Amino acid sequence: MANILIRFTTSPYGSSDAPDGLDFAIGATNYGHQVSLVFEGNGVWQLINQSPQDKGVKNHSKRLKSLTFFDIDACYYCEEDRLNLGIEKDKLSGIATQANKDHIYTLINNSDHVVTF
Repeated sequence: MANILIRFTTSPYGSSDAPDGLDFAIGATNYGHQVSLVFEGNGVWQLINQSPQDKGVKNHSKRLKSLTFFDIDACYYCEEDRLNLGIEKDKLSGIATQANKDHIYTLINNSDHVVTF
């Protein structure tokens, strides 16, 4: 099956992009695809443990922690973006591994499909 890289570039609760991206990732594994995730730009905010203000919104942090149940283990965040956003490393949830821009470009080039949310 295909190797799919999903790039998360938005914060978790500002729009439907983050939850839609997770739904897409989980759905792709149901069809046997190999899925990798990269959190870039404002997408790095998704890796901070936080709860939604609106009670009708699913908790994004909890959903991210469930990814291993769907065989999504290759998760990375852009270190340069983390530094630019001023996010302390110890505030990250720990589901993603640090990657530099060169590593992310390699992931993109080695993927069959790249989808950005």
